[in-house]
Amino acid sequence: MMQEKDKNLFLEAMLDVVPLAESKRTQKTDYGAKKTSESEIIQRVRNKHKHQPKNSPQSIMPNLFKGKQVAKVTAFESLIYHQKGVRIQELNKLKKGELSIQHCLDLHGLTIEEAEIEIIDFLNQAYSDKSRNIRIIHGKGYNSHEEFPALKNLVNLILRKTKNVIAFASTPEKQGGTGAVNILLKAQ
Repeated sequence: MMQEKDKNLFLEAMLDVVPLAESKRTQKTDYGAKKTSESEIIQRVRNKHKHQPKNSPQSIMPNLFKGKQVAKVTAFESLIYHQKGVRIQELNKLKKGELSIQHCLDLHGLTIEEAEIEIIDFLNQAYSDKSRNIRIIHGKGYNSHEEFPALKNLVNLILRKTKNVIAFASTPEKQGGTGAVNILLKAQ
């Protein structure tokens, strides 16, 4: 039987493998295609926020991308983050998936650009609704054209830089594992 560590290494190595098309032809990859970098994503989101009116729902999240860069994560890495002052009991319940989820967003099938808008709108709406426990399903990135899962890294970046997000953690395996994240928003 394969050990968990070996299994994870094998699955990670197989991320780029795609089945052959029915006609037995291989897919051609455009290696010259420009990849969206983290800094480009940040700049686009900053530009969107500059043009938002002050009373807009998106103005709830000021200074979204100030501070240090966030390291990229792989498909099988668990996400965990919390601000100072979050109670250990709440964090443990979040990690175990024991909190009642009030809203959920599924990003499957979206491009990075579409996902950015959806994530920001979702966080704003949940905060406006005074929700505290929410979930984002970002997937594990098996179909990502990037070296790392694009949507998972986008979610990680936005959540870490959003002031109203006080904690988040990858869900337990039965709720999506490393393909989804439970989020705890600041109380109002």
